[in-house]
Amino acid sequence: MENQPFQQTDNLIGKEIGRHKYSDLISKIPELLTDLEKKQIEIYEHRNNHGKENNQYLHDYFEMINKPKTKSEFKIDANELFSVFKKYFHYINGKEFELNDVTRDNIAPFLYYFSKNEKFFDCKNLNNLSKPSFDKGLLVIGDFGNGKTSVFKTFEKIFKNFPGYIFTGYSANHVVVEYEKCTDDILRKEFEQKMFKGKKYFDDVKTERTASNYGKVNIFKEILEERYNQKSLTYISCNYKEGHPNDINEALCEFGEKYGGRVYDRLFEMFNIIEFKGKSFRI
Repeated sequence: MENQPFQQTDNLIGKEIGRHKYSDLISKIPELLTDLEKKQIEIYEHRNNHGKENNQYLHDYFEMINKPKTKSEFKIDANELFSVFKKYFHYINGKEFELNDVTRDNIAPFLYYFSKNEKFFDCKNLNNLSKPSFDKGLLVIGDFGNGKTSVFKTFEKIFKNFPGYIFTGYSANHVVVEYEKCTDDILRKEFEQKMFKGKKYFDDVKTERTASNYGKVNIFKEILEERYNQKSLTYISCNYKEGHPNDINEALCEFGEKYGGRVYDRLFEMFNIIEFKGKSFRI
């Protein structure tokens, strides 16, 4: 009579479980098991001499592997990023990144911003007209041809496979051309989806021509306002206002002149403002 609890199992014939089925059942919440499943576990453990200790071990093991995986935040070291930057810069631009006092001050805000290093807030070229924040985008203003575009394109390439850092770059005039291709509502919505959302870099803003698509359209006024409304992180590079070299205030006021006062006011909420020093490499 010692094995009496397991003698009345005629109704379980053909339903005995194996190791894989047992592992599956033991991983479940006990309260959700049926009476049949509980009996199957009991019989399997009796026949295979599974004691309470092994049972608890399996239960803990399957509880562990079934827990949702927590995503660890990817972190970048500023020094390592600069090492990678120099290699990619040479690969993309066909020349070495020339390091001197001017270019060092230019590149520092990028390295500390992307690595979320507190040294970012002390960078020489970071302008205090906008309160610096890692949650804001970058508005980089400098002389024409002094490397702003090359730097952004290099970082775009570096971050291509790093979720959370990926951004896509467009020249301002390319955006105008893309808009002018929108011949129906579907294409217009696709354009808006692409330009209003996600991390984007717009190069040579303020130099684009007025878009012509069923009338004249100031397309960047619309893009900047919508990106502000949707809290989309934005990177922009542009030149000083013509005739006003090295005048950061005039360069910012030109946004208001071209896109309206609302856009001008929102620049300070949307961007960290960085001055990119140095003369044109094209001269």
